[in-house]
Amino acid sequence: MNDRFVAADKAALPVNDLGVQRGYGIFDFLRVSNGIPLFIDDHLDRFYHSAREMRLPVRQTKGELKEILSALFQKNNLPDAGVRILLTGGNSPDGYQVSAPNLVIIQQPLIPPSSHLSQACKLVTYQHQRQMPHIKTTDYLMAVWLQPWIKEMDADDVLYQQNGMVSECPRSNFFIVTGNHTIQTPARNILKGVTRKQVLKVAAEQGIRVEEKDISIEDIRVAKEAFIGSSTKRIIPVGQVDDIVFEPVSANSVTTRLFDLLLQNEREAISTGV
Repeated sequence: MNDRFVAADKAALPVNDLGVQRGYGIFDFLRVSNGIPLFIDDHLDRFYHSAREMRLPVRQTKGELKEILSALFQKNNLPDAGVRILLTGGNSPDGYQVSAPNLVIIQQPLIPPSSHLSQACKLVTYQHQRQMPHIKTTDYLMAVWLQPWIKEMDADDVLYQQNGMVSECPRSNFFIVTGNHTIQTPARNILKGVTRKQVLKVAAEQGIRVEEKDISIEDIRVAKEAFIGSSTKRIIPVGQVDDIVFEPVSANSVTTRLFDLLLQNEREAISTGV
């Protein structure tokens, strides 16, 4: 917390912090595997971008933040973990004005995702557009509020849509695979995830065509495959979106191939320490 290490159960923010008073803050979340923070530069670049967009100054440089993270990893000695870097609006004198932000970095044990493709998930669409979607804010109001409804629908997650155009899930990016094996993913009104970047990168390197474009529910209806991706999930195939049902993935599916490429890319990052 700010300039000191503290046990998680002793950590606390003042009640006048804007993160508490107004939910004003940003964060980023990265995964540590075998002691290596995966794609840390991408995560930190996004963290600083979010901070700038939210007008929250970060006192530490990127290099200093890496040193703090390294010291935290040594103290905790958790080879497989999740790390949340949180920056709030600070202790506000009137509950409205931003002051010096509070920086909190939390490391907790995290079971790594399976090295095999997970069972397909079911998504339900809901009309909603996040505020400032290009920023990774702490505002997950709609996602949390929808949890009982998602369970009632016997679904695993929600896919936001606006006037028939889909955007993202609350904690993952959404992709489809067309009939000609092109990967498509929404281009606007989304948070561009680090895993999304890696998916598009490894696909392009293998000559798989990728398109960032507006995607409608009708596009999903004629797609051959669909999947979601995030730092904690890698890739999970989508078996159903509302009433649209996809065939199970096979060894020859584009989703399966991408999962294998992403896993290989991650292992290379671990071996090189990058």
